[in-house]
Amino acid sequence: MMSRGDLTDAEWAAFNAFAYSEKDDPQPLGISDRIVMGDGILQGMTAVGLGDVAPKAITAHEFGHHVQFQKNLFESDLTGPEATRRTELMADAFGTYYLTHARGESLNATRLLKSEKSFYQVGDCSFTSRGHHGTPNQRLASSSWAAGVADDAANQGHILPSLKLDELFEAKLPDLVKPDAG
Repeated sequence: MMSRGDLTDAEWAAFNAFAYSEKDDPQPLGISDRIVMGDGILQGMTAVGLGDVAPKAITAHEFGHHVQFQKNLFESDLTGPEATRRTELMADAFGTYYLTHARGESLNATRLLKSEKSFYQVGDCSFTSRGHHGTPNQRLASSSWAAGVADDAANQGHILPSLKLDELFEAKLPDLVKPDAG
C-alpha cells in the first residue's frame, strides 16, 4: 500500500480533496471560497466502482466544511485531534444529510452509505494526529446517523437549517465516537 511518504506534494494533492476559504484569514490571498478535488481521487473512486456516487459524496463533505466556515462551527471546547475529528465527522454528517434528504439530492441512502464505507476505509486511526478524521467506523456512524435524520423527518418537505443540524450532531457526537462506534 502506498503511504503519504511515497508521494510528492503534487501527487498527494491529486489523491485528495479539500475546502478552501479565506474567512478570518489575517493575510488573505484574494482567492474565493472553493472546493478542490484532485483527479487522482476521482480516478480511484471510478476504479473501485464508485464513480457514480463518490464525487457527489466527497463534494458534499467539502461543502459541509464551507458551512462550518460560514457558521463558525469550527469552534469547540475540544482540542488537537479530537477537535479535527469533530469537524470531519460533522462534515460527513452534513454532506450525507443533504445528499439523502428528499429535498436535497435524494440519493439512495443504502447506495450512498456503501460508497462512503468504501472511501472511509482510507480514513485513519491516527488518534494523536492533528489531522485525525475519525476512524472508518466513526465516519460511517456519522453518515448513517445523518441519513437517518433525513429519512426519519416527519416533514420531508423541510430541510433542517445548518445550525439545527449542528445542534443535533453535537448531542449525538459522544455516541458516534465511543469505542470506535462500531
